[in-house]
Amino acid sequence: MTPWTDPSENTDGLGDGQRTLNGPQLAGALALLGPVDPICAEVIGRLNLRVYPGGPGDRTAYVVLDVHGVSIGVKRRASDLYLHADTTETDDRLIAFEVNGGGEIDHPIS
Repeated sequence: MTPWTDPSENTDGLGDGQRTLNGPQLAGALALLGPVDPICAEVIGRLNLRVYPGGPGDRTAYVVLDVHGVSIGVKRRASDLYLHADTTETDDRLIAFEVNGGGEIDHPIS
């Protein structure tokens, strides 16, 4: 992995190197590029994006997208792709998950 930020760097008072973009920042940046579909603008305005430097053995940074009350994290590790879904702020009891069009697999939440 080629780190784009030093993990020891203190960012916005956080010692973990976390970088963030909230929905209004994302929507503002997108608006600078030209007209934005209103539905896309509404969704983007509600997103939160967090990026953490990769750890030892990771090939990429760890990217977390907060949307619809769920946090979805993804990073490429040396030998696999890591996906994380955090639904602790929702009342969801089941996640239907699909990989590469292979059909949904239900994952119950305890």
